[in-house]
Amino acid sequence: SAAKQSKRMLIPEVKKAMSWKEAIAFAKELDVLLIPYELAKGMKETREILAAIEPGQSVGIFIGPEGGFEEEVQAAMEAGAKPVTLGKRILRTETAGMTMLSILMFTLEKEDE
Repeated sequence: SAAKQSKRMLIPEVKKAMSWKEAIAFAKELDVLLIPYELAKGMKETREILAAIEPGQSVGIFIGPEGGFEEEVQAAMEAGAKPVTLGKRILRTETAGMTMLSILMFTLEKEDE
């Protein structure tokens, strides 16, 4: 009913929780991987990464645990993830995912022609 209300053509698929190794293996099958990371380059680089996403591509997002990622960032980047910034603030796990989805929705929304 939420998809109908928001006029969404496709309902995003949310996977069950998986181990880190399972998530990395699954992510390699996706078109675009993003990892919000406090040490990512600036907003310009993040905007360029998001602007390069093509309609219809599958997008995976790694959201870190409380306290943040450590060696996981390197493993995600080796799997193809691009680090992006969410701005100057470090967000809590429960808000970082929603923030990333909101940014993607706004960025990827196409004007009606």
